[in-house]
Amino acid sequence: MKAQFLTLPNALSGLRLLLVPYISWLLATSQHDAQSFILLAIAGSTDWLDGFLARRWNQVTRLGALLDPLADRLAIVGFLGALSARHVVPWAITAAVVARDLLLALLLPILRRHGQWALPVTKIGKLGTCALLVFIPLAFLAHAQEWTAWIPVMRFGLIGSSAIYWIAGLDYVRELRLLVGNVKHSS
Repeated sequence: MKAQFLTLPNALSGLRLLLVPYISWLLATSQHDAQSFILLAIAGSTDWLDGFLARRWNQVTRLGALLDPLADRLAIVGFLGALSARHVVPWAITAAVVARDLLLALLLPILRRHGQWALPVTKIGKLGTCALLVFIPLAFLAHAQEWTAWIPVMRFGLIGSSAIYWIAGLDYVRELRLLVGNVKHSS
């Protein structure tokens, strides 16, 4: 992993992080639904693009390993919270996602004690994040366009995405337990 930090992938993660408050405000206030959807889709797609470019151009950095997941977590929570405030997404879905992120945040001190800043991202972790970043805009679009037949489908997609997100979270807890167990056995 490189020590450099001025890379396009890191800039994309930083852009996503900077856009979160603005997009969340747009979503919550329902003033500019078309602009909200476009920015929501752009923010979601930068998650895939920054990782792809980092690997493709060999620009995986320590900053990117921290910035990308932080941007993802804040985007998901911010967007879901804003859409729950508008009654687009049930609060239970937002609460479930926030609870998962809080659980993992509570485990960070243990991770730090063992000399790590983050656990490696897993395929199930990528899938959970990707699914949420796909279904959040789709749920918003179905609501904004009043596609009433699609709203339950999108909510079901959000529920499924949240379940995958939780499975990934539990997998990270398992990985942390393995790390702690391996450190204890090697001491």
